[in-house]
Amino acid sequence: MKTIIPIDIVTLGDNESYHLFISGFVNHSRYELLIDTGASHTIFDTSVVPQMPEEKTEAREIESAGIHAGELKTSFGLIDEFCLGELKLINWVVVCIDLSHVNSLYKKYTDKRVAGLIGSDFLLKYKAIIDYKKRELVLRSSKAHPFSP
Repeated sequence: MKTIIPIDIVTLGDNESYHLFISGFVNHSRYELLIDTGASHTIFDTSVVPQMPEEKTEAREIESAGIHAGELKTSFGLIDEFCLGELKLINWVVVCIDLSHVNSLYKKYTDKRVAGLIGSDFLLKYKAIIDYKKRELVLRSSKAHPFSP
C-alpha cells in the first residue's frame, strides 16, 4: 500500500530554518505533526494522547539531544486510531512527553501547534520518501492495517 501525505513547509524567522508539517488524525481529531528525521522515536504531546494507567505500563526516561537536552519524563499513551492519509494504525501504544517548550518556540513564528514528532522509527518502518519538489511524504506498507501493538 502506498500513501501520499501533503507536506506544509514552514519557515521560522528569517534564517531559512525549514520545518516540515503534515496533518494526521488522532482518535478522529485532526492535528499537526512535525517530521523530524533526526528524532529516533516518534512521540506525541501528553495533552493530545490519553495516558495509559501506570499499572499497565511503567514510566521510563529516554535521553534526548534535540528537543530537550538531558532526560525527559515520558509516559505511554494509547491511540485507538491514528490516520495519515490512507494509512490507519489501530491501538497504537506511543511514547508521550510534554511538548509545551516546542510549541512555545513555534508560537513565535506560526499558528501551528505541534501535536507530535514523526521520528525515524516510523519513517524507516514505512519506507518514507520525502519529496521536496512535490511537497509530499510517501509511505509504503504491505498491509492495510500494518501496525500491531
